[in-house]
Amino acid sequence: MNNNNQNPGFPYYGYPYNAYPQQPAAQQPNTQQMPQQNADAQPYKKQNSKTHFAMGLVAGAAAAYIIGNKKFRQGVSATGEKAWSAVRGEVEELKERLEDTQAELEYYRNLHKGDE
Repeated sequence: MNNNNQNPGFPYYGYPYNAYPQQPAAQQPNTQQMPQQNADAQPYKKQNSKTHFAMGLVAGAAAAYIIGNKKFRQGVSATGEKAWSAVRGEVEELKERLEDTQAELEYYRNLHKGDE
């Protein structure tokens, strides 16, 4: 398969390579036209490995703190219970409003039923 429309620096999608082998100085192509190989060309695992390690260390420390601290867990669970009870109360209030609205609609339908 010969595809002449391909960019010589990137023959496959997502697979960069150096398409310009070492040539004598007089024959080297213009460096502005060469594809740039920067940090984006490296695989994800090789980019900022120290940063990834630090982020994992912080996440692990936070998880250990949450699991090991009884007061923190109790505070989180108490907050969750309060939020859930508030949601349940609002749902019950919404159900009551819906029932009241249905009752009013039924009343007005029956009120004008005899006029027809």
